[in-house]
Amino acid sequence: MLEELARKAPLAKPDEFAAAHRRAVASLETLGRHGYRSAVLPRWLKPRFFGRFVVELVARYVVVSYLRRAATEMRNIYWLRAIQAPPGTTERPVLRRSRIEADALMVIFRRRELGLPSFVVGGILVPVVLTLLRLVRGLSLGSWWASTIVSVVGALVVLVISAVILRGAAMASRRIRLATRAPLEALWEAIGSCGHPPHDQSRKFAVVAIVLTTLAWFVFPAVIAIAVLT
Repeated sequence: MLEELARKAPLAKPDEFAAAHRRAVASLETLGRHGYRSAVLPRWLKPRFFGRFVVELVARYVVVSYLRRAATEMRNIYWLRAIQAPPGTTERPVLRRSRIEADALMVIFRRRELGLPSFVVGGILVPVVLTLLRLVRGLSLGSWWASTIVSVVGALVVLVISAVILRGAAMASRRIRLATRAPLEALWEAIGSCGHPPHDQSRKFAVVAIVLTTLAWFVFPAVIAIAVLT
């Protein structure tokens, strides 16, 4: 904090800022076009068209949320540094122009994370969840065979879901790093004293997938076994 307060100019490398800004915008454009398309699937994930759709849906959420966050942070940093630039300096008009361009990025990347309307997602998930609940209630979990079926089917379903989440998050993370890591690091270095470039949400998705896998293979079967034994 003291190091940032001690800086005397709004830009650490004013001669490199304009070029770094253009490269960062180009990298975000490329990521927005290719960041969540053409997913590579494992052989066991069937049907392939549906698996690819779901994996790309997860990747789209991570990529689009990252594009929004990157554009927002760029706009905010440019705005703050333009306010700090003294009148008459060369940095002030450059930062103002870059802030306007970052505002345009926020408009351009204003797209749905899932690529589907909310009523479509709800219309798909709600009937599926209700059907599964009816099936589970219709089974007598007091018998060992019913408990075994529920445990195996539930573990397989959660395993597939976690695998899809991991695959989509990993795909998005790789493409985000490939397209934007170097350009955004160069931009943040040219600005100076502004922390680190934004991170994506792929780690959160990985944690969710690992938790789901743990529940599927350990917690869920253990709860059913306890219910049967007691």
